[in-house]
Amino acid sequence: MLISNSVARTALLLSLGIILISQFALATPNQPPDQPPGQVYAIHIVSHVGPRAAEPTVADRRPKRARADRGVTLYAVIEVARGQRREYYSDADKIRIGARTIRPRPIADAPPVSLRWYKVEPDTEVLSNTRSGRFQLEEIPYVETPVRAWDEHATVRADVHPTVTADRGRGVGTMRYKLEAHSATATLATAGREATRERGGGLRDDVHRVSLRRDDSYLGMLTELFGQPYIWASGGQPARQHQSERLEGADCADFIVYGWRRLGHRVDYTWSQGLREYTRLLAAGEPGPEHIFHDRHGQPVPFPEPGDLVLFPRHVGALVEDRGVPGVLDGDDVMMHTLFQSPREQSIADAGYAGRSLEVRRWRRARR
Repeated sequence: MLISNSVARTALLLSLGIILISQFALATPNQPPDQPPGQVYAIHIVSHVGPRAAEPTVADRRPKRARADRGVTLYAVIEVARGQRREYYSDADKIRIGARTIRPRPIADAPPVSLRWYKVEPDTEVLSNTRSGRFQLEEIPYVETPVRAWDEHATVRADVHPTVTADRGRGVGTMRYKLEAHSATATLATAGREATRERGGGLRDDVHRVSLRRDDSYLGMLTELFGQPYIWASGGQPARQHQSERLEGADCADFIVYGWRRLGHRVDYTWSQGLREYTRLLAAGEPGPEHIFHDRHGQPVPFPEPGDLVLFPRHVGALVEDRGVPGVLDGDDVMMHTLFQSPREQSIADAGYAGRSLEVRRWRRARR
């Protein structure tokens, strides 16, 4: 009888050990076996300007504008539900979700998911808000392009190079992003190309947006619109809701106005000839031999300063570089503009305006 009781006790202890080992094996990695596994509830993209800093930096979901030399860092955030409680996992130092600032747990401690990143980008360089026969904000078509080099990465540096239209900015411009998280039981995603605005135009601000500019000058501000389509009769009221302000695209005049507004000047979006209200005339020119512009006295028009405007009949650009005959304005000089293609730098001749009359104009200092 004593032997039988001893054998029974040994068998019972072995069974309990097997159960405990099984429960531990089924626990989520890095998760104590006595804590129930959490469910991946949502995922987010947060970002901050610049590389990861030595001091803790808060990353959030707001759109970002930054100089290209500083860049923007994107982070995946995994939100896990444990009953009514939420836990956040990310490699960002701190994150802001809604009104809360949170110090997340390392993403390596999160339930296992597979991460996939996408660029959400316009698949056209030109559209018109009057194609229906009346003015309305037409829906901009977007596509989601996988960024395979970012697969499984929880932290990436924002890249604004377009992949389905011409890369005219070569590292500056605007791009939107989507993130997917695949688990064994579900796929979750941030907002993408389906997140269109109710009244037409582009995408809502919850599609994460990054705009990189060349520098902080007037011309540099214009480069934030690179990669976005030329939109005939771009619009939106009030001005903060304008398509240019939302980095969705612009016509030639709205493109030019955007950069000046970014410098803090209170000017209205207008058409090309309406720019006379906000600028002063420096010179007027007619095309002459060798594409050199001449004034009414027959003298070559001097090349002014980068950032001054060249106003043609129904078109406008901003001068970038004196690349032709030194010191004079001619068809080889380069302007920044948008016309039936996304914004770009192009010589006046290549744009087809070397044979047109023009006005050279300079912004007046408007109220800030």
